[in-house]
Amino acid sequence: MSTPLASMQQPHDYMIVGAGCSGLSLLMRMLDEPVLYNKRILLLDRGPKTVNDRTWCFWEDGAGYFESLVHHHWPRLWVKHEKGALQLKPGGYRYKMIRGIDFYRYCFARLRSYNNVHLVYGNVTDIDAEAGRVTVDGFVYEAGTVFSSVLLQPPQLKPRQLYMLQHFRGWWIETDEDVFDAGEADLMNFRTGQQHGCAFVYVLPVSSRRALVEYTLFTQEELADADYNTGLKLFVQDQLKLEQYRITEVENGIIPMTDAHFPRQQGKVVFIGTAGGRTKASSGYTFQFIQKQSAAMAQSLAATGGAVVPADKARFQFYDSVMLRVLHERKVPGGDVFYQLFKKNPATRIFRFLDNESSLLQDLALMNSTNKTVFVPTAMRVLAGV
Repeated sequence: MSTPLASMQQPHDYMIVGAGCSGLSLLMRMLDEPVLYNKRILLLDRGPKTVNDRTWCFWEDGAGYFESLVHHHWPRLWVKHEKGALQLKPGGYRYKMIRGIDFYRYCFARLRSYNNVHLVYGNVTDIDAEAGRVTVDGFVYEAGTVFSSVLLQPPQLKPRQLYMLQHFRGWWIETDEDVFDAGEADLMNFRTGQQHGCAFVYVLPVSSRRALVEYTLFTQEELADADYNTGLKLFVQDQLKLEQYRITEVENGIIPMTDAHFPRQQGKVVFIGTAGGRTKASSGYTFQFIQKQSAAMAQSLAATGGAVVPADKARFQFYDSVMLRVLHERKVPGGDVFYQLFKKNPATRIFRFLDNESSLLQDLALMNSTNKTVFVPTAMRVLAGV
């Protein structure tokens, strides 16, 4: 499907750098807009997507845009802590899983029906934002607008801003006996060592004998490679009580958690996905924020020719900054913070809050459930910029 276009001879209307979640989500939405069918679109990526390199999990109320790709979902969710186990009441929300390979296959199969979309594989070596030119293995391609999931430079931290990481390793494990309940999942299980900082484990069964067990941390530094394996091994042994199991796949990931400003645009380059600030700073969740961005951009392109996306409400950015600082300063364990939030609030309120979709009254109710001796002084310092 890769097209060897002549260098600089056929400018495109739109170029998308990166055929990952954000690039393909945007392209799928653009293909829904008939007015864009006569626009020339170029998609760039390093190579074909042939393996299941990642898994996206997210909560959603009702059926979503990629509902047909949902590999599994869980109507019953748990938050577990040394202080107790909370069974959440998610209302209409379901926690859903989409496998990367299913997503890629669907998107690339759909692209084959559109003659206005071209695909080029290769290594991007330069992006000229002002000219809208991208160099790939010596060939130069040009477009009126370039959508990039790659930052041209890292975000610059202002004083008091934080840059933390959500980093994880997941094991897909299989057993010879029925040990899992495929109808329920551990959304956050804090019954794991906290010596490195805020750490928890997802337990996401897709059958009675197969589950994704993912060791996740919110800290400023990655762990040594062996520490991820040790964390997973101890959890599987101590919490799941498994001695015999097979590891069939391994997933790794690092997601920025920062209140630094991500530029929306530079010259003719419009940033998308994590590069466009679509990762929730206080939780690391990204998939649904990418979907909102993609839908808004495609609608804007169809209506005006420009990729205009409404800015996030300032209060949610403020909440993220407060939570990041609480996690960073560790005056109260991160696990305690999340456990108390889920214990004292309906799950639907927390989901709406973390999706930046809650009302101010709902926000106030949630904030009233936090540890005020920690959160109030932290909020005041964030407001004062100290």
